[in-house]
Amino acid sequence: MLALAGTAVVGAAIAAMLSAVTYGTSSKRDLRALVARGKTATGRLDAAVRGSRRVLDQGDGYIVLWTRDLDESDSPDLLELRRIQFDAAGNRILSYTAPDGTTDVAYTLGDDFATITQDLIDAGTMTGELWVKDASALQITLDDVDAQSAELVSYRVTLTTGDLSDTAIGVVHLRN
Repeated sequence: MLALAGTAVVGAAIAAMLSAVTYGTSSKRDLRALVARGKTATGRLDAAVRGSRRVLDQGDGYIVLWTRDLDESDSPDLLELRRIQFDAAGNRILSYTAPDGTTDVAYTLGDDFATITQDLIDAGTMTGELWVKDASALQITLDDVDAQSAELVSYRVTLTTGDLSDTAIGVVHLRN
């Protein structure tokens, strides 16, 4: 009886050690995945902002960029717009653009790009591409109150995996 009890104690200790090792490995894997997703998120945001001509509008969880002046008209067109937006319902960040072949529409710099791009998304004219999954927040700050005069874009992306979370931070200068 005593030998059986001793064997049970040793078995329980081994099971506890194996459980701890498994949890530690899983936790490290989750942390690596979180860091990799943070680097992917900052890379995509940096490239999108740095390559853009101008910020057209910015608000809570979104930014509208004038990516380039394809037709050299000195005014934004539909095919030159990108909206990057945090989707709280899906815990993700999406990038919306109008697909090639879409009928182009010209805008002026004084237009309300927050409303215009949201209406285009709702109508299915601008389609979304998943950039970041398992995001819990996107905060964007500009160096100027007037979005169209901004030259620096700062952002914070909060990512989660299981019970772990991490915040990726970036500051990007527009090419204009």
